[in-house]
Amino acid sequence: MAIGSSRLFFFLLCALAHLTTLTVAQPNFLYHFCSDQLGNYTTNSTYQKNLNTLLSSITSNSEINYGFYNFSAGQNSDKVNAIALCSGDVNLDACRSCINDSVSELKQSCPNQKEAIGQYDKCMLRYSNRTIFGVMDSSRKFYMWNTENVSSVDQFNQVLRTLLESLRSRAASGSSLRKFAAGNATAPDFKMLYALVQCTPDLSKEDCTDCLIRITGLIPKCCDRKEGGRVFVPSCNLRFEIYRFYEPTADVELTPPSPPPLLSPPPPPNINTAITEVPSEPAFFMHSSVESDMLSSQDHNSGATGFSQSKSEVEPFSANEVSITELYPR
Repeated sequence: MAIGSSRLFFFLLCALAHLTTLTVAQPNFLYHFCSDQLGNYTTNSTYQKNLNTLLSSITSNSEINYGFYNFSAGQNSDKVNAIALCSGDVNLDACRSCINDSVSELKQSCPNQKEAIGQYDKCMLRYSNRTIFGVMDSSRKFYMWNTENVSSVDQFNQVLRTLLESLRSRAASGSSLRKFAAGNATAPDFKMLYALVQCTPDLSKEDCTDCLIRITGLIPKCCDRKEGGRVFVPSCNLRFEIYRFYEPTADVELTPPSPPPLLSPPPPPNINTAITEVPSEPAFFMHSSVESDMLSSQDHNSGATGFSQSKSEVEPFSANEVSITELYPR
């Protein structure tokens, strides 16, 4: 009887360990998008082989230590372009782990689409057979928001607008390796406001600025009167909260690769870096819906003028946007 009980206990223990492994092995995307507009590829096609080669080169790369990958593989109609970007506050090990999860998850979520994008909490992966390097893309929008409301709306919005403008300038002035900034400001009602902005660093300073202005203009649509919110588009993202949610980053200059020797050496690059603070707690999430649509000029202009609109004054979400309500901080 004792032997039978021991075997049952051992079986249950193994089953529990297996379930635990499945639970922690691969998290779900915050959102993903599989596009059929540029066509699908077939199993064992040249495009699939190029895609697999490209994604493998990203996950196996041990030289890049700044969290941004932009690789290509193949030629002509079978050429695949990919961008992977980690949040500027995560360490190298966490970045590589997030990218590895993204590669595995996106191939499963979009098994034969030539264009796809997946977003985790700390990294993003996208690939396509069209040109995506150095091209500002704000076509697919994804939102998350804190369910708690602020009490002093006008004052809070003014502090948020000023903080985001400052961070936008710092991020856009970053190098070709990182365009990221995080910081905080004193908010009404004895609260501290924390925010983070980031662009893919292949963008020019002007395109990064434009992208961040566009998504700032979307804040009334998702996060009006909220204590926190997040807006993602393929080329840039932002987040704000009343608690520290970002990881510390070292005040280290990221120097682009040296150019070939010249007769007279060029002056050293002017590189801006961001100093961020230790987080007290990270993020949270729940709910959703998808597709793609270019932002209107009204969206763009609202970023420059602020975001004091009420929810009744902004357009409802379209079928081309993803929204998630953030419920409980974890």
